Amino acid sequence: MGDLRGITARLDYLKSLGVDAIWVTPFFRSPNADFGYDVSDYTAVDPQYGTMADWDTLVAEARKRGIRVMVDLVVNHSSAEHPWFKESRSSRTNPKADWYMWRDGTPDTPPTNWQSIFGGPAWTWDTTRKQWYYHIFLPQQPDLNWSNPGLRKAMFDVVRFWLDHGAAGFRLDATPYLFEDPNWPQDPDPKGGDPVWLKPYNSQLPGTNQVLREMRRIVDAYPGDPVLLGESSTRNIQQLRAVYGKNKDEIHLPMNFLVGNIDKLDAATFKRRYDEAATQLDGLTPVEFFSNHDQSRQYSEFGDGRHDALIGKMTAALTLLNPGTALLYYGEEIGMGDMDKATLAKVPLGPNRPRTDERDRARTPMQWSAAPHAGFTTGTPWLPVNARYTVANAEAEARDPASLLNWYRRLIALRKTDPAFRDGAYVPLDSGSGAVFAFARENRDGSGALVMANTGAAAATARPTGWTGKAPTFGTATCASGATGAGMTLAPYDTCIIRYRR
Repeated sequence: MGDLRGITARLDYLKSLGVDAIWVTPFFRSPNADFGYDVSDYTAVDPQYGTMADWDTLVAEARKRGIRVMVDLVVNHSSAEHPWFKESRSSRTNPKADWYMWRDGTPDTPPTNWQSIFGGPAWTWDTTRKQWYYHIFLPQQPDLNWSNPGLRKAMFDVVRFWLDHGAAGFRLDATPYLFEDPNWPQDPDPKGGDPVWLKPYNSQLPGTNQVLREMRRIVDAYPGDPVLLGESSTRNIQQLRAVYGKNKDEIHLPMNFLVGNIDKLDAATFKRRYDEAATQLDGLTPVEFFSNHDQSRQYSEFGDGRHDALIGKMTAALTLLNPGTALLYYGEEIGMGDMDKATLAKVPLGPNRPRTDERDRARTPMQWSAAPHAGFTTGTPWLPVNARYTVANAEAEARDPASLLNWYRRLIALRKTDPAFRDGAYVPLDSGSGAVFAFARENRDGSGALVMANTGAAAATARPTGWTGKAPTFGTATCASGATGAGMTLAPYDTCIIRYRR
């Protein structure tokens, strides 16, 4: 399965990659209906992942290497096996009766026609309490009632518990869904219109802002600048800006799904999304990514089967050379791709994989080496190792100067040491080519670096415009393909960095 001690054993690799912090998906006690996102005890480590002592050791060893460890906190719902829910469902008069979202109705008619994100009705009838409970995800994941003061205090105590145990902050799961429209309206188009996760009656409602402000005050009171990272699906850049808080006092770092949900190489789309993140968030820090545990890996999403390595370097550059915080999903730096559908269909169900989940295609074991099971385990891994592990693994790529892994290391080093990429302003540019996305990172003295990505299968020549002041004098290009020299012509799917001065 992988466990906390396993992460501790790989901290030196993470340090060599250059990461500053890691976010660990839920390791709380859980019946595992949804890969740990159904929590039955928020302050206990599930035995399959280790012990509290293992957590404390991980935090201490990471700190020695300058790496912060963040907890993935499931704030919208718990497991149906959580003692809170068991007590809540036992009667309508017990002290926790109102800790979840209960509504009256008859056994054959849900209170509303709302749909869950995982498919099917968002309501389940409870035969003990003889009411419906609401769940935007699985029936095994009942939604918490954040309007209840007792529930709110209990969850804030969970926040304090992990901060007291050295957490550097939290990735907050499913933050848009903490509140629902109290009028519980019927959806005029339950299977159309906005996607389920952006319906107006269950997403981004005002009560959420108050909860996040209260949580922010808690983390801000702790030393070490703990951070709130939010899973913040939004319709547009204006809604994303609102997640930071009107007074910049809610989530420090809401994830930019407007970039994260891009699913094809398109220069115009990249330009629109990156430009708006850099220019329409009031100078707040954008959070960019392409891959995570809920969606396809970028190596598969964008790859064409022929130029995959170059495309992998392109998506790395777009994530890492733009301003803001970059989120990297384990293995993307070595070109891990999705498990193919045929293999995934044959994976048996069992204690470690209780239900079929297409997202498992992106959750295969990390590929450390060409050893059996990619060096991930000496036992049988919970999912099969990707078939490319003999060539795409950390050990082999570390030895190859031109590898994707070493390209990631170079880009991360630029973020840390190069003034233009560490602190430089973002300059939106028009590339002059429909296939090329171009932007610059510029120092106060007018020097900087031009970044260009050719999203097309043919060579393309760029003629960047949009500079403030006189046009720069360009130096030579450094390209992902290994090409160097002067000029603005990019090979297919190549990404180039060109230094300039004025």
